[in-house]
Amino acid sequence: MTPLQRLRQPRAPLLATLLALLIYRLTLAPDLTWAHHGGDGGDLITAAVTLGVPHPTGYPLYVLLGQLISHFPAGNIPFRFNLFSALCLALAAGLVAATTRARPGIQLAAGLTFALLPLVWSQAVISEVYGLNLLLVAALLWVLRRPMPPPAARPGLAAGLLWGLSLTTHLTSLLLLPLILWSWTRPPRPVLRYFLAGLLLGLTLLCLPPLLAAGSSPVVWGDLSHPAGWWWLVSGQLYRYNVLALPPADWLPRLAQWSRAALLGYAWFILPLLWLGRQTLLAPGRGNPTWPITLTATLYTLYAFGYHTNDAAVFLLPALLLLSILLADGLRPLGPAALLLPIALLMLNFDGQNLSRDQIVRPLAGSVLRAAPANAILMAPGDQTIFTLWYFQHVEGQRPDLILVDSNLFAFDWYRQRLGQQYPELHHLAEDDLPGFRAQNGTQPICDVALTAPQPLICPAGVIPPPS
Repeated sequence: MTPLQRLRQPRAPLLATLLALLIYRLTLAPDLTWAHHGGDGGDLITAAVTLGVPHPTGYPLYVLLGQLISHFPAGNIPFRFNLFSALCLALAAGLVAATTRARPGIQLAAGLTFALLPLVWSQAVISEVYGLNLLLVAALLWVLRRPMPPPAARPGLAAGLLWGLSLTTHLTSLLLLPLILWSWTRPPRPVLRYFLAGLLLGLTLLCLPPLLAAGSSPVVWGDLSHPAGWWWLVSGQLYRYNVLALPPADWLPRLAQWSRAALLGYAWFILPLLWLGRQTLLAPGRGNPTWPITLTATLYTLYAFGYHTNDAAVFLLPALLLLSILLADGLRPLGPAALLLPIALLMLNFDGQNLSRDQIVRPLAGSVLRAAPANAILMAPGDQTIFTLWYFQHVEGQRPDLILVDSNLFAFDWYRQRLGQQYPELHHLAEDDLPGFRAQNGTQPICDVALTAPQPLICPAGVIPPPS
């Protein structure tokens, strides 16, 4: 390869990154949002800004980077975190293009196709951890598919570090292990040593939550004062009952729902992959990466399909990234016409993913906070409401006189202990007894708040109507 060719090579990945970022910026949510299963945004943002510990698995890398992002001089704080997601996924799209071994036009088509898939696009315009996870996974795949010049110490260290960091952003990155093993069958000892060193270095971030828990943040999940509490957090034990737990009665409805979504939003993505399967899937030999990449994508798909939550589809994101890398081979016969694929995705999905006018959460939460009686206890019914109120109270400083209590988290000893530390005036926190808690703290107003309900705030004096 000549020096001029080396100079031109990064142009397609860079262009894919810039175009994806431009499209994401045009459709970015301007504020806190619940769209696209973004209800965790308030928890993640509040934990990052106050240097706390969000819901399991604690996401220490996201917290550290979020603390930096929160000081970026653009828009309000939720906008900055939304922009962070956009940047991560735009860079991931560039890495998808760089990882494919094809001509620049095909690289650009593959990178932009990944960026504009509806599920990927949906996570690029809200505050969530999946963008950061996909960026690290894309960087890992880029390292794994590069040639390994001797002594290959640097690629080994980089791959180990990226895999370790990806595990701190989402535990589903464990499913990448078969692909890593295939990429480096019987690697030289220096590669293995450096890989393990990089992995341990990346995983050291998991030691951060106990240090953050010792601070003053109002958002700290789990009792991190002992190893068992730390393991409960970083291993995601709170969600273990959701793994492969989809009831058999729901298999066919989910299969029908996902199949319909695939036909409507992903047909342009699937057809070139079918062509690729016809051409190369049965080709033998280690030079063909189709089998291990397809196997890893299948593992992600099975995990997502069996996960018992309404938003289980988000676990398909790494599978889409893996298949987008294979997509370049399926697009080769199209030549320059391959660029019609991302153009079609852009036209089909722009309106559905456009959150630029999403202004629902702030007025709703603001009206409830303004209407709440002074020094009241607000009882929230779950994540979406409590996370939103955490953000507006602890990040923006609205209504610091209110005491926010989540009815679901009240079942955990560590949560009630944390409430006692934050609000020493509260009584009856020794046991999981909400009726007793209400009775023992009845000297101050206790209101029920559910931001998604027709009557979002109900207090003893009567019902306060929702905002118009």
